[in-house]
This record gives sequence, structure tokens and C-alpha cells, in this order.
Amino acid sequence: MSLVAFFDGVEPLGIIIFSSVILGLILVFVLIVYLNVASPFFTKRFDPVLFNTRWFTISELGIYTVWPFSLMRVFIYMALIAVPWYVLKTRRFKGFDLELSVSTPLKIVSTLFVFLTFLTLLCGLVFAVVGGYVYFFYEAPPS
Repeated sequence: MSLVAFFDGVEPLGIIIFSSVILGLILVFVLIVYLNVASPFFTKRFDPVLFNTRWFTISELGIYTVWPFSLMRVFIYMALIAVPWYVLKTRRFKGFDLELSVSTPLKIVSTLFVFLTFLTLLCGLVFAVVGGYVYFFYEAPPS
């Protein structure tokens, strides 16, 4: 079955909404797997330097050590590597004066992760805008 046959008779707005939801779900799954695979590399490399009371509160140090929340810690590390100009303006890393020597593969992995995150956010934004339009303003043609 082709995509043309699958979407036969479906309104274009429905195709956009369906595609953004499916692509968003696929991207979320990819991001979760990506974080779980990259987690050991980043935690082993950056925990001794960044995961302390200078940058995290005592409660965050406890929370970010268990599994689902430890992915947030890796997310913060990747954002710090990929977009330091943005992350250094946030409250968490004010006064960041450490020189991180990051290898090229870690930079590529971090940049790819940030790109996939923005792509996922874009899918969510498309879904929200088109879904809001359909819900509030769209009138289906009479059958």
C-alpha cells in the first residue's frame, strides 16, 4: 500500500497533523534511545567536573543520579557543549570559568542531539498550530 492510497480522501490538514504526530513520536523515541546510549560517555567525562554543588543544588544532585532524571543531566551537558553561548546565559552556569576540552565526536553527538530536539519541538509546534486552527476555525466541507 502506498502513501497516496493510504491518504486517499483525507484532507491536507489531516495529513499534516497525522504526519507531525507520527514524526514527533518517532523523534521522541529516537531521542530517548540516543540519550540512553550517550549517557555513559557524558557522565564518565563530565560528572567529575560539572556535577557538583557549584552548578547543581543538593536536591538536584540526588534527583539527577537515578535513571530517568539522569538523562536530564546528560541533556544539560550536551546543551552546554553544543550551544554554550545560550547555556552560559542561563542561571545554572552563571560565572562558568572552566575550560572544557571536548573531543570532536562529542561535539558532533551533542550538536546532533540539539538539532533533533529542535526538530521534535518544531513537530510539536506544527501540530499545535494546525490542530488549533482545525479545532477553532476549520469548517469541513459538506459531504
